[in-house]
Amino acid sequence: MAQLQLQQGKVTEALDYFERAAALSRTEAEVVNALSYAEATRTQLEVQEKYPKLASRLQGMGMGPGAMR
Repeated sequence: MAQLQLQQGKVTEALDYFERAAALSRTEAEVVNALSYAEATRTQLEVQEKYPKLASRLQGMGMGPGAMR
């Protein structure tokens, strides 16, 4: 579900899903995977907030919120 939210450009919602996935994970690998995606999503939000022009350019290049697959 988190990946779908990212593809739709709903980055904040995706972060919530990644954090829930980490909390519900049953193995260490699942926790690491979910937390890695959550951290990458947090970084993406930070870039969007601090550098809106850069975020806009990256989105135009196909590297924005929906590009993470």
